This record gives sequence, structure tokens and C-alpha cells, in this order.
Amino acid sequence: MLKASATDFADVEAHAMDTLCGRRWKPDYMAVRRRRDLHVPHACEQLVVLGAVRIGNTRLIDNVKV
Repeated sequence: MLKASATDFADVEAHAMDTLCGRRWKPDYMAVRRRRDLHVPHACEQLVVLGAVRIGNTRLIDNVKV
């Protein structure tokens, strides 16, 4: 969604959470933020997606620059 220039970041986050839940993972959070300071972004800024999910007893945490 972000690569297709989505700017409704709350919708992107909700979609990611729904997708993970649909795969029977237990997401703690998915957040789209500005790279430079991790604040809520506006359109046309460099972004990072932050997330944490639980799969069984394992908690995975990652971030991806987009």
C-alpha cells in the first residue's frame, strides 16, 4: 500500500494488523513513522514501518525502510 503511494497511514497500519491476524499471528503493533524522528508522518516523507508480532512463544520485532 505504501509503495502505491498510500497516505492514510492509520489505514495501512490497520490493514497490516488484519493481515497478520488472518495468518494467526498475534501482532503487538504495526506503525508507519517518519525515519528521521519516528513521529507520525505526512505525505512525501521518508518512512519506516515498525512492527512486533508473537508467533507461539516467540516475539519478533523488525523495522523496514520504505
